[in-house]
Amino acid sequence: MELKKLVLATAVFGALGGLYGCSGDEKAIITIDDNSVTTDNSTTTTTTTTNTGTDTANAGFYDDEAAIAASIAAIPNSFEKTVSIINPATGDEVAVTAVQLPSSIVVDVTLDADVLYYMADRVTVGNGNESMSDTDGTLADSSAVLNVTMTIEAGTRVLAAKSTFANLLITRGSKIMAEGTADAPIIFSSDDTDFDGSSEWGGLIIHGYGLHNECAYPATPTACNIDAEGESGFSGGHDNTDSSGVLKYVVLAEGGYEFAPGDEINGISLVAVGSGTEMDYIQVHNNSDDGIEFFGGAVSAKHLVLTGNQDDTLDWDEGYVGNLQYVLAIQSAATNGNTIEADTFGSADFLSEPTIMNATFIGNGSQTYLHRLKEGTGAYIHSSIMTGASGTIDTCIDMQGADAIANASNGSIIYNQIIADCTTFEEADGVATTALVDSGQATAISSVAASLDSNYASTAAEATGVSAVTASDYSSVANDAFFDATTFIGAVNPDGSDLWFQGWILDGSL
Repeated sequence: MELKKLVLATAVFGALGGLYGCSGDEKAIITIDDNSVTTDNSTTTTTTTTNTGTDTANAGFYDDEAAIAASIAAIPNSFEKTVSIINPATGDEVAVTAVQLPSSIVVDVTLDADVLYYMADRVTVGNGNESMSDTDGTLADSSAVLNVTMTIEAGTRVLAAKSTFANLLITRGSKIMAEGTADAPIIFSSDDTDFDGSSEWGGLIIHGYGLHNECAYPATPTACNIDAEGESGFSGGHDNTDSSGVLKYVVLAEGGYEFAPGDEINGISLVAVGSGTEMDYIQVHNNSDDGIEFFGGAVSAKHLVLTGNQDDTLDWDEGYVGNLQYVLAIQSAATNGNTIEADTFGSADFLSEPTIMNATFIGNGSQTYLHRLKEGTGAYIHSSIMTGASGTIDTCIDMQGADAIANASNGSIIYNQIIADCTTFEEADGVATTALVDSGQATAISSVAASLDSNYASTAAEATGVSAVTASDYSSVANDAFFDATTFIGAVNPDGSDLWFQGWILDGSL
């Protein structure tokens, strides 16, 4: 698979790799051969020699010794790893030096775009996943949480050892500041030569001090320690406005490693992450578990491309109340998962009630329904398309269990301005119903073909000229200021004025 845009200013050529399991003084040599990306580089010699071992005639190709040395000096317990890669500009095999990240990072660090990084196992940033006291920021042993910031420069590659548990964990109190650009996205993948695999490494796990409905919130605060996803320690707290940093123009591919029977890691797991966290222009591709899963918290996101994920595309649980806009969710043909699987429990102390606007949900035709709403979840879906990859799908929504079914009439589930390209719009426990429609919680439902064009925009007449959704259409927990006012249905404006996914996602993934 070709990668469209990978770097800022000088080119980073193709995918690079590391080898898992070597000690700090070993030189691990692997060979990467990916000629899918070509670019001019005036400092790269144009020899045509191939298979030349450690020929380093290709000056300028990941050979910034000063940047490598500075990175190792700044990241305690990191070390060099030599890898052998093919420079696609010359066809030469070139030995380059990558920096392996340590298992624990407890000081502020910056990942430099001129340096390759890889993870041989879990990399934990901060110590906030330890047991917390009643006061957020103070651990149960009375020591302070370390507020560590990992900054990742635009264009940086982070590789994970293939067929391992390798993953990046940002703990409570710490931040990831990963701000790529459209020309230089930040890319996480395994260390093989392409982006086509799945279950090849773990994923990204972020913890926060946000609210979680398995925690109690009496007038006098008590400790909130949620056993978090992927055996990653404790998360949760008392502040739904907490910030865990920024993810912008970030691509994660090939994750979801099965670390225990039937237990994989999501592409991105967000555990009690607060609304102060910024997420914009994110792709999760070919994860073997869910694309993104929200466990409580209130983090919001825009411009999500979720492709080829093999369990559910979007999943939320345990009191998640964030906001999502411009979501292109395409279910993998390799699974019968759902584009949304959602629940509230944990507990019923407060519901999961996210608001989604301008989404395009595309099933692969093997699942019975696109949205599976269960265990008392709420959901507020506006100006969105529900369809199948090859046209009409069986059922748009199934509400499962008495609590979710009750929400169809009490206003905790709303579908508004929807192109519903489904044979049946709604079911309750697998039986066709009109509960949402009859209760007035489903309005402006157009049962027409979505007729998506090559840009995933609907060419149906019903997709344009709709009313901008107003605050009265949101749930009480939605952030009105977060949403752009739009007058079209779906993730992509049919007039072609904003093809926001172009130029930074993995080429061939759409």
